[in-house]
Amino acid sequence: MKRFVLNPEPFSSKDILNKLEENDIFINDYAKQYFAHPLFSTEKAETTVITIASLREIGFDSGATLNELLQTIPQIGLKPCPVNTGVFLRLFWKDQPQSHDSLLSGTHRSPDGAVTVLSEILEQDDTFPKGLYLRHVEGKLWLRGYVCDASYRFSGEDLFAFDAAFTKGEGHNCLCYDAMEKKEF
Repeated sequence: MKRFVLNPEPFSSKDILNKLEENDIFINDYAKQYFAHPLFSTEKAETTVITIASLREIGFDSGATLNELLQTIPQIGLKPCPVNTGVFLRLFWKDQPQSHDSLLSGTHRSPDGAVTVLSEILEQDDTFPKGLYLRHVEGKLWLRGYVCDASYRFSGEDLFAFDAAFTKGEGHNCLCYDAMEKKEF
C-alpha cells in the first residue's frame, strides 16, 4: 500500500490539456471525453488522502466490479476519490513505477502497472469512460480514460487509488504532494 496526501492548486478546466502537455503527460481520447463531462472540473480542489492498494490488499481476493467497490469500500474506511483526482495525482506523482508491458489497451484487462482512480461513475452508458487510470510506460507518463460495462470484474491484482481519511501517526508512510512541491514526512 502507498499513501499520498494530495493538496492540489485548482486551475481553470479549460487549461487541462495545456497543463498536462506542459508536464509531458500523455492522454487518450477517452480522457478527453471524460474531461468534457459537465460534472468534471479542476476549478475546485480539495486536500485528499490517497491510498493506492491492490484489490487483494483491501480484501477483494477474487476482484470486484466498480459497483461492488463503490458499495463496499465505505465499510473499510475508504471512499471514491473526487472525479478530478486523476488529473491532480498524475500532475504530482511523477515517480510512478514503470510498467513492464508497453501495451496500452485492448486486452480486456487492466494494463500492467495501471493505477485506476476510483471515483463516482459520471454516466451509466457503457460507451462513456468510467474513470481515469495512471501509467508510466517506456518513460512516458499517461493519464488515460477507460470504458467497461457493469459486469466487468477487475482482478485482485489490480491497483486502485481510493480516498482515505488520514490517521494521525501514520505520517511515516506518506508522501505529501503540495502544489508543485513533494515533501516526505
